[in-house]
Amino acid sequence: MNVRPPTSMLWASHHSFRARNWGRTAVQGVRTVSQSTHQTPVDIENRTVVVPRKEDTTKEEEPVEVWPLVEAALDKVDADPTTYQAAQAAMEVSDGCATLANFLISQAEQVEKMDYRFKVPLVVLGAKLAREDDGSTTIYDPGEGAFHFETDDHHFAFEVYEDWTVDWEEVVDRIEKGYNWDGVEKQVWALDWLMAYLEVPSDDYMVDDEGDDDDQYYSRI
Repeated sequence: MNVRPPTSMLWASHHSFRARNWGRTAVQGVRTVSQSTHQTPVDIENRTVVVPRKEDTTKEEEPVEVWPLVEAALDKVDADPTTYQAAQAAMEVSDGCATLANFLISQAEQVEKMDYRFKVPLVVLGAKLAREDDGSTTIYDPGEGAFHFETDDHHFAFEVYEDWTVDWEEVVDRIEKGYNWDGVEKQVWALDWLMAYLEVPSDDYMVDDEGDDDDQYYSRI
């Protein structure tokens, strides 16, 4: 359920919009504010990646805009404006891309059919940024068909065996068959980790289920 955020939040606007248009406008507005605090503005909406392909595949290596695919997935899960904002902030850094991918995948059970077009370009973008910001180490396990991000705070693993046309060995820092990782589920706190890129208090995006006595909280998206 979408809930209009408090007007005190950074991206709040005095205009009245329909829910979806309001969310997109809010994200664009916040991106402008965010850029003013960075020496080098990042144009998230137009950022592209080239997904390397294996030889003898029909897929072409052409620049792909990542944000529209992420936005489509957010639309699919009926995300609220705060989540659009957090997604763009996360896409500025390598560990953020992994965190965002983890969040979107965690929402798949909430919809009838998830739009996974974001996964490969977002993972490739994260790996590319990792070589620039040293925020993550990337590992590909060809035996398990898994792509790993080791960040300072978390470990993320993504199944990529179905994306066999991608030359994952060209994308990663390290190739390790039988890679040993913690195997711990990372989707429970997916929203909290994503929101950390905005430094937004949890009270601004979580709601209390007043019908229970066990202090359960649920995302507004």
